Amino acid sequence: MKITHVRTELLRMPLPRPMQAAHSTGKKGGPVDKVNMPLVFISTEDGTTGVGYSWSLLGGDTATRCILRDDFAPLLIDEDALDHERLWHRLYKRLQTGGRRGLVTQAQAAVDLALWDIKGKIAGMPVYKLLGGRRESAPVYYSDGGWLYMNVSEMVAAFEPYLAQGMFGIKMKIGHADYRTDIQRVREVRKALGDKIWIAVDANQKWDYPTAVRVGRELEQIGIAWLEEPLLCEDVPGHARLAAELDIPIALGETLGSRYEFAAYLRAEAVDILQPDIIRVGGITEMVKVATLADVANLPVEPHHMMESSIQVACGVLDSGSIEYMPWLASAFAEHVTIKDGRMFPPKKPGLGLEIPEETIRRFRVD
Repeated sequence: MKITHVRTELLRMPLPRPMQAAHSTGKKGGPVDKVNMPLVFISTEDGTTGVGYSWSLLGGDTATRCILRDDFAPLLIDEDALDHERLWHRLYKRLQTGGRRGLVTQAQAAVDLALWDIKGKIAGMPVYKLLGGRRESAPVYYSDGGWLYMNVSEMVAAFEPYLAQGMFGIKMKIGHADYRTDIQRVREVRKALGDKIWIAVDANQKWDYPTAVRVGRELEQIGIAWLEEPLLCEDVPGHARLAAELDIPIALGETLGSRYEFAAYLRAEAVDILQPDIIRVGGITEMVKVATLADVANLPVEPHHMMESSIQVACGVLDSGSIEYMPWLASAFAEHVTIKDGRMFPPKKPGLGLEIPEETIRRFRVD
């Protein structure tokens, strides 16, 4: 199925709610209100078109579009769109010297999603069925209402409607300049929501080891499900010490860029819950390999963000684990994800089941 045309676009989408995390702030240190969405449309000789996308918050969006347009598109023309594994490795090896992680990998993810979309459309099957159809839905927790700039009453007001819909829990950000502020906020949210609600926290690499230990011990007493990204993502030994020191599970992986980086954490016994981001690891092809590593290690996988495509992997190859409800890109798609009784269902349409209307592209396009 020969590739005949590659189209690239860049959208800048408004966030449904401004975000602010420990290391994700605007130029003046305040909330961020837009998310970047590089797009690629790959067409084949029979007229099938696959859509793929990437994302970024604080830069790199135009560079990602350049990689898609100038570097990857010429390599894809006349290739067989069904050879996703071969093309993944070709792109990866071709641009290794330009960047084996980060923007290159995130551009590669957009291509990989588009190729899987094509594969599903040609097969007449949704991608999760092609991957194995392990389950038909996944439980959902809410993650877009616990930002650092929000006070406790604002967070609780944001959480409650989604909990009322049946979502089993929430995640909130920690990582203030004074860690005691975080502990107090978590205590107050726990009191407001009650002991039965599942709560996780995310520090976004904020702390050094001693601070992470102090906070982790306090969180254990509050009954928090996991402590996410407490240390710098490169600090594998530090996370190993922390995992051994604390009872609270250590979750991480959103800033890791390949199965090799996940494997380093697994060898060091430095992680309890793996959180691959389908874009940052390079797409479905690589995310499935991360899931296999987790399966061998008998550890859970909790996909990071990008629920519209992560649901395909979550239902295709995972028999447990949840989906993070973060509707950052939801307004870009013609149809919203389906959630019923606190569970998300993958689209039943062939491929990824995602459509980005031309009107949306015209409205949010970055020239």
